[in-house]
Formats: sequence, structure tokens, C-alpha cells
Amino acid sequence: MAQTEQHSIDPLQQIDVDDTITRLSAKKGVESVTVMTKDGQVIRTTATAEQAESHGKLLSKLARDAAEIVEQLDDQDELSFLRIRTTRHEVMVALDHSYLLVVVQTPQKD
Repeated sequence: MAQTEQHSIDPLQQIDVDDTITRLSAKKGVESVTVMTKDGQVIRTTATAEQAESHGKLLSKLARDAAEIVEQLDDQDELSFLRIRTTRHEVMVALDHSYLLVVVQTPQKD
């Protein structure tokens, strides 16, 4: 598992993060799992450094924009999950108040 610069995660949260990445990475079709700050700073990833940097930059912006749209539509609502499916990949982004969890997988045939 690739690891980037440490951010302030307490040791118990760190164990949770590592367990989650290990569990998700074992799922069939999962190509990468990345945990990042809301501003796209990669904390932990199973992707290559290049992929993680790209995902961090692009997906954090997309998540911010999507969250802003949801809030504009209903100021009592909050975006918690974003799913994008292309012909080659499925990208799932779980949003927390401080972090994003990104899973990239090969879509299953329908």
C-alpha cells in the first residue's frame, strides 16, 4: 500500500483507515482505494503515485462542486456519496466532513 505524507489522524483512526483500505482492496474488481483530505491531499492509497495525485486533484474538485450543487438545491441537504460510471471504470467517492474515500473499480457486466 502506497503511503504519502502523514496528516493528523489519530492512531485509532489510522487503524480504521488501514483496515478499510485492506477490506475494500480485496473486493473483486477493485483497482485502487484512496483516502484523501477534502482538498485532495492523499493520505493513503493503493494506486500509483501519479494516479493518486490525479485522483486527488480532480475528484476533490468534483466532490466540492457536487456538494455545492446539492446545497444550492436544498440547503438542508448534504452530499454523502458520489458514483460515476464510465465504460471502463466505476468511481465511488464517499464524503466525510474532513476526508474523501475513493474507490476505483472495473464495472461488472450487466
